Amino acid sequence: MTTSLSKGLTILAVLADASEPVSLSFVARCTGLPKSTIHRIVTELRDAGFVESSADGHSLGLRLFELGGIALRQNQIVSTARPHMEELFERTRHVIQLGILQGTDAMYLVRVGRQGHQLVASHIGGRIPATCTAVGKAILAHDDALLETVIDAGLIRRTRYSMTDAILLRASLAETRRSGIAVELEEARVGLACVASPIIIDGTVRAALSLTAPVHSFEPRAFGPAVRMTAARLSRVLSMHRSASL
Repeated sequence: MTTSLSKGLTILAVLADASEPVSLSFVARCTGLPKSTIHRIVTELRDAGFVESSADGHSLGLRLFELGGIALRQNQIVSTARPHMEELFERTRHVIQLGILQGTDAMYLVRVGRQGHQLVASHIGGRIPATCTAVGKAILAHDDALLETVIDAGLIRRTRYSMTDAILLRASLAETRRSGIAVELEEARVGLACVASPIIIDGTVRAALSLTAPVHSFEPRAFGPAVRMTAARLSRVLSMHRSASL
């Protein structure tokens, strides 16, 4: 695609990956687009509220934040999952998250609860290599083709605990598929552990539900069944909604 729309989306993707405002020259190096084209498109995006510009450079605008919030509210999985997530948080008092796969990365859509000043591995909308997260593992365990794509691309080490051995990963995911529970111990962020279970709608894994806790107070055998039961209940509800709308 070489349309102005595709170029604009490419520029927005560069801004999204940047941790701070960036220059037009930086965007040009990342995209290979002419600087004059980038200047024109960034100006249009800024006028529409999708980009903000300052003396420090260019970054994503709040209009995207607004649209993202609307998209989440309109997403049936998110809207249906939230009360179930809130109930699970009240039972466990640990952070509950809902995530999906975007390419080979796990992306978190919504988070419920917090435990003091507990940190999390990623902000909402952020991405982490799927194999470093319980959410990603819970989904990959049911998608052999995508798993092989991830392995072929090279397993990423995010912390010293991240699993980078393909044989061990396959064995771990085989157990996850059998048990319905994926476990991650400090693979995404040192000090944090996570357990997740897939959300399956009409036989297809669409997302995963997870519980995150400090590793020193983490007990998979205690939290895993609760997460699995909540994910199974949510899967049934979403499947019924889908059938009713056909």
